Amino acid sequence: MKERISWLQKGSEYTRVEGSISNVDTPPKGIYKITLDMRGFHLEYYDKEFTFDFKVYGIEHDFVEHVIKAYENTSGNFGVLLNGIRGTGKSVTAKILANRLNLPVIIVKSMGDQNQSMIEWFADFNFDCIFLFDEFEKNFSEKDSSILQIMDGIYTSEHRRIFLLTTNQTTINENLISRPSRLRYIKEFSNLDSKVVKEFLDDTLNDKSCIDDLISYIDTLKISTIDILKSIVSEVNIFGFAEFIKSKDFFNVQTESYTYLTRRIETNVGFIERNDYTVDKFLIDCKKADAKYAINSPKRDNFKSGDDYQAAYDEYLELTVGLTNPWTHTLYGVEKAFKNLKIGDTVNEGYETIIGIDYDKSVLITKWATDPSEVYFYLIKNPNEKPSLYKSQSQSPSMLSFTL
Repeated sequence: MKERISWLQKGSEYTRVEGSISNVDTPPKGIYKITLDMRGFHLEYYDKEFTFDFKVYGIEHDFVEHVIKAYENTSGNFGVLLNGIRGTGKSVTAKILANRLNLPVIIVKSMGDQNQSMIEWFADFNFDCIFLFDEFEKNFSEKDSSILQIMDGIYTSEHRRIFLLTTNQTTINENLISRPSRLRYIKEFSNLDSKVVKEFLDDTLNDKSCIDDLISYIDTLKISTIDILKSIVSEVNIFGFAEFIKSKDFFNVQTESYTYLTRRIETNVGFIERNDYTVDKFLIDCKKADAKYAINSPKRDNFKSGDDYQAAYDEYLELTVGLTNPWTHTLYGVEKAFKNLKIGDTVNEGYETIIGIDYDKSVLITKWATDPSEVYFYLIKNPNEKPSLYKSQSQSPSMLSFTL
């Protein structure tokens, strides 16, 4: 059936249009995309609100309520930036917030060299609305200042605009940072909360008997996101937990490296070969350091404001026994637990190779990669330490959401 043809009159000009036409004062509440054709910019209705055909875990209730209360008790434009890697809940939180604010939502994508014209078009909107910029940094470069014009109210209006931005990295115009008049809130999203991980595993893991073991493995990852978690659960559901652990070395996730607090002393390979320096002699030097520090080291009480006590203490140790400050040198970039390290493994991001280990005395001996004559002895203070995503969550629980 042929669409009805109508004519729009504007002064003495008549424009032919097809389809049903109605005149509205403002667009109703809903979600809109922006389209551009030869006639100009248009709002295209998409849906009445954001919906989720999956269970949403760890919703940011406190943050959402905080933003809503602030919005209701302020005036003028209002900005919120949600930053973090994919799969940590930024977009879902933005959509939930948009639904709660109960306003028309305009999904904004870059229009290239038409961005300035688009901003000028926004300025004529005669209604309160939300501008949603998902993955803002991919659509608008750091040098693109077009959005700043409407955020600052250069195009004055009696109507309020809420700016909801999500970014994977905060590589955006520096004039948006530390400017609460533009962005009132910047919220960081990172690792999934351990309680949320447990809830997700309860819902999706076939073999519930391995949940605790799987949580321990997830705790060693550099980052935990919903995408990573979904892939791990899929792998375990297919192969079982034991087989997954066997294959984890080639499963495409990164585990966090171990960091150990140590005492360190430098010697050379000749001393080792002649047996002039051994683990026992190194441990004796460590005890000497304790004794000399207790009796002769710089006293903190003798230092005035502005004096560098730490530098004086480090210098004292170097001059007296050749040891660095006790327990302040870190051994980093270690891929295995101390008990699993072996001769030939590398530490300090590959700059040192292990040439000796005393597991009972917690001593590690390494050789410098670029100068094999340099040898280091390390006394490990925390040999049972392990990396953990959730070590501090009991003190400062995170508020992170993610989706399935």
